Formats: sequence, C-alpha cells, structure tokens
Amino acid sequence: MILNWHAHVYPPARQTAPEWQGRCPMTIENLLRIHDGAGVDMAVVSNPIHYVKGQSAEATLAAIQEWDEYAATLQQRYPDRLVGFASSVPGGGDAVLKELERAIRDYGLRGVLINSSHNGAYPDEDNARGFFELVTALDVPVMVHAPAYSFGEECMRMYRLVSSVGRASDECLALARMIVRGIWEQFPTLKLVGAHLGGGICEVIGRMNYAYELQDEAFFLGSYAPMKIKHPPSHYLKKMYLDTVTYNPPAVRMVLDWMGADRVLYGSDAPPLTSLKPRAIQLIRDLDIPEGDREQIFWRNAARLLKLPLVGALAA
Repeated sequence: MILNWHAHVYPPARQTAPEWQGRCPMTIENLLRIHDGAGVDMAVVSNPIHYVKGQSAEATLAAIQEWDEYAATLQQRYPDRLVGFASSVPGGGDAVLKELERAIRDYGLRGVLINSSHNGAYPDEDNARGFFELVTALDVPVMVHAPAYSFGEECMRMYRLVSSVGRASDECLALARMIVRGIWEQFPTLKLVGAHLGGGICEVIGRMNYAYELQDEAFFLGSYAPMKIKHPPSHYLKKMYLDTVTYNPPAVRMVLDWMGADRVLYGSDAPPLTSLKPRAIQLIRDLDIPEGDREQIFWRNAARLLKLPLVGALAA
C-alpha cells in the first residue's frame, strides 16, 4: 500500500494560465496516470494556491472557494483514490475561516494546506490564532507548504533558487517561528505536517536548542523574550510530522533519527514534478529500516492522520 501525501492539482480554470504554456502538469488526469504507472494506491490532493500572492482579500477568498469546491468534486468522484485538502490563509479573516469550516464540515475534505508565509505574514502571528482554534476543534491535519516566493526572493531569481532554496528556507523559518512562539503550548493537539522534510528544520533544531538553553550567556545573540515555551525546541519538533519530499537519502535518515518512523509520511510532489515519482518511492524502499517502519511511512501514518477506515481493514 502506498499513500502519497504530497501531490498538487489546480482547478481547470487555473490550468490555462499563460505561464503554463498550454502544458500544466497539475491536472487530475496527469495525477491518476502517473500514480497508476508507479503503483500508488491513494493520494492527498492539495493546492498551494501560489496564484493568490499579492491579490486582494476578496480575490483570495474567491480562489480558495474555487479550489475547495473542485477538491470536493474530485474526492467524491474518486473516493477510493483521492483525499481532498482545503486551502486556507491563517490570518485571512472571518470569511476565510468560515470557508474552511464549510470545506471540512459540509464538503468532507480531510485536512487543509497553508503556505508557510503569505504576503510576508507567518502562521504564528497573533491574528492567525483563530485558524488554529478551528483546525484543532475540527481535528484535521494541517500541511505547511512553501509559497511561490518569500523573503529574500530578490536574491534568488537565478538557476531556480527560489524553488530549490527559497521555498525550503521559508518552510524552515515558519516551523521555527511556530515552535518558539508557543503554538504547541497553546494548541497541544495540533496535527501539523511540514512539507519537504520541514525545509531543513531537523538540521537547525540543535542550534535552536542552544539558543533556548544558553539564555543570558548568549545575550549578544539578541533577546529570547517573551518566553513562550516550557521545553527545548526539539520537544515541539517531535510533535510534528514531516513528509519525505527531498530526494536526498541522508536527509531522510536524519529526519528518521529525530522524529521516528511514526512521524514521517511518504510524499513525492508529483504532480507537478511528474518524472520524480519513481525516485521518491525507491528512496523509501532503499532505506535500511524494518518493514514495519516502511509501512508506517508509506501509508499507515497518513491513514491514521486522515482517519481512513483502511487502517483497520488492512490490519485485519
């Protein structure tokens, strides 16, 4: 059994945007084709809504509604193949929160994707607390995915560095901010999944730990006030989940060392990175880990987060 946590589709109207030059890879037909070819049984279908960057609140809400409705249609059309995620913007206001509640309660979508930042705002900010109140009340997983562009983008407009470096950096920063700003202190039941191995959060967590532990000794590094956490940052890291989209075996092994196999989810980012699908699967198959751990990564962890009945069925 393979359940792909990380695959993107756009609504039909967005697939014809000029930048795609008539060959947008993020179509449902393309997703089903490549999953059939690779032997993937199910997929979480999400949309990072990159096209709302810089848009008005009204246009952003309309784009979110467009996606949520399409995601619900796909989930209904392919109930044995797809799980749909809503898209949302923490801090986007009451109308965005109402739309998210509608997408989960009325449409039956099983989780929500947010970007690690949106127009320079990050999910830990005070005006986003209502979002976390809602998702913990709904008890749905939150996937944190990079935006199209983020801080420092003016230095990265060459050699695809925005995608390869900038997006990962933004994800790492967002997760780090959520830790030190006490999101898990306030919302201990939050089910949060960082895309792309959390953008390198497991590599920097040791530095975050000593920044926390040294306190006055490291006064010259800047303030650590107000204190919002009761434990070292790694304590909260281990409350997250991370997906395996990296294509780098040593990085996956490091994440497994930090998180444990029960906190890691198989993902491929395909679509849109269609040709990388077999490599993403082979990476997990090549890991020197017990078969039970491999099953957790390939499908059990995701199925448990999504509350899919197949967990019990396949265990029986």
